[in-house]
Amino acid sequence: MQPSRRAIIAAGALLPTAASAVGAAAQGRSDFPFDGVYLDAAFTHPLGRFAAAAGEAYLAARLTGPQAVSPRQNPRRGAVERFARLINADPADIAVVPSTLVGENLVNAALGAGPGAGVVTDALHYDASLALYGEMARRGAYVAVARPKGGAIDLADIRRLITDQTRLIAVSLVSGYTGFEYDLAELCALAHARGVLVYADLVQAAGAVPVDVKASGVDFACCGTYKWLMADFGAAFLYVRRDRLDRLTRPEVGWRQVRSQDSHVFPFETPGPALGAYKLASDAVGLFEVSTPAWGALAIASASLDYVLNLGVDAIARHRQPLIDHLQAVLPGHGFISLTPQGSRTPIVAFAAQGAAQRFDARLAAEHISISTYDNRIRISPSVYNSPEDVERLIQVLSRP
Repeated sequence: MQPSRRAIIAAGALLPTAASAVGAAAQGRSDFPFDGVYLDAAFTHPLGRFAAAAGEAYLAARLTGPQAVSPRQNPRRGAVERFARLINADPADIAVVPSTLVGENLVNAALGAGPGAGVVTDALHYDASLALYGEMARRGAYVAVARPKGGAIDLADIRRLITDQTRLIAVSLVSGYTGFEYDLAELCALAHARGVLVYADLVQAAGAVPVDVKASGVDFACCGTYKWLMADFGAAFLYVRRDRLDRLTRPEVGWRQVRSQDSHVFPFETPGPALGAYKLASDAVGLFEVSTPAWGALAIASASLDYVLNLGVDAIARHRQPLIDHLQAVLPGHGFISLTPQGSRTPIVAFAAQGAAQRFDARLAAEHISISTYDNRIRISPSVYNSPEDVERLIQVLSRP
């Protein structure tokens, strides 16, 4: 018997179409029907057939049944459970928020970050996050930013920047600039020894490299779904270590937090004050979820997380690593300066090249090749659908005089 559309939406039960290991790029490529050569998953990962099917099922259910999705029946639980499995967390410790940066803002607000409660970060963190901390510094908070060395951040520099005003260390676990990856357990041990908490942006990490929030001891972590989780925009998962909840103040209030609420203003209700008594939850959801999450995005995320989990992050990385290594070995011989630490296991490899966008944008477009280009940098980020032939085509285009 086929499951109903309602059951698919509630459980996120669409199965991935790939084999249990990446093996050959041909299998992965068949699941992602985009045009051209796409080496820009760090910007946004292409949607796979499995993700599109989940989105179509969600929309079909909403089209024929206005209440097929509701607060009682929706894809949230399935998506959260899958993400929790990916990062070794308890589902109860994960809230759904609109984006990674919203999650980071909420964590700072809940900690009371500001004057007297400052932040240490680094220049390889997400650029909009750096603007967040720049604004905080303008308002009188102690904010310190570590500079990169050789495309990486030295933990000794982080240690030196911690003062008695530091409340939080906020970093990208994998930098979207260079692909540098922190040893998260070491960073957390360093911070906790000084009474400081750690926030990790996982958006370039989860689904691409192994992440274990329990083993690392990280206090907060957040990840949007549209990069290495292979889903769509509009949803993110915010992990909050349970034994840190008592240090937090609720930053916003909404219906997702309400566990009970009394009314005394309508017929047949017991008399009482117009503002009836209510109770708010105090777990991760109770502090950070506010209103209706993007259920459509979560339906897609359930299917894409099934795909990632079924392939396995280790297999994804094994497929990708030779492509990264080849780029690291060849492009410097054509005048590109590597910005990515040698031996990196992340999905991002970046190079400095003067006038990069001006030099390469037109020729890349003509060859239908997508990477990220900047004024003086390029960033390449292969995924499961890429092959050695894709990388060779890119090298040929970039190495032309």
